[in-house]
Amino acid sequence: MEEYRARRTVFGRESSFRVQDETLIRAVEGVDVQRIALEDVREVALTYQPLTMVDRWICSIDGAGGRIWLPSASFTGLGRAQDRRASFRPFVQALCLAIAAQPAAASIRFVRGSNGSAYGALALLIVLVVLAVLLVFGMAGSMMGGQGLSAASWAIVPILVVLWSAQFVWRIWRRNRRHPFDPKSLPADLAPLG
Repeated sequence: MEEYRARRTVFGRESSFRVQDETLIRAVEGVDVQRIALEDVREVALTYQPLTMVDRWICSIDGAGGRIWLPSASFTGLGRAQDRRASFRPFVQALCLAIAAQPAAASIRFVRGSNGSAYGALALLIVLVVLAVLLVFGMAGSMMGGQGLSAASWAIVPILVVLWSAQFVWRIWRRNRRHPFDPKSLPADLAPLG
């Protein structure tokens, strides 16, 4: 399995991820900073986190030695990220296969999504829909009060902001509902290459 590299946060340094001697290792500038033996893995979680510049998926490996997470997008600066799905997906697939080949694989949870993220997004989506409806009613009330469309234009920008925000929240809700996945076959919509 080839090494995978990504800058996980805007202000962090680039990390490299590799499997060596049945151990997942995260290194920064050539120095190993985290290690989890594949036989000690308890859970592999795949989640979705939309960014404004590129979609991002996260693979989190939880084990006795802590948690190592790797993203499908690498930050290149403030407000800029590089899409690394072409190397992320094959690395995660090979990693899942290596973990599933461990003797205690039956006790390892392979899950996709996060209920906290999904239901938090659903609650926010409901709030955004209610806000959009109230804005539309306010706009309609201004127009019906004889003030015309120009007086109701105050609501146009807030409605656009609410709709723009709702599309991100909708994607989180749709993609992050928690359920198991087969480690031998990643979900088709996890970091799709096309």
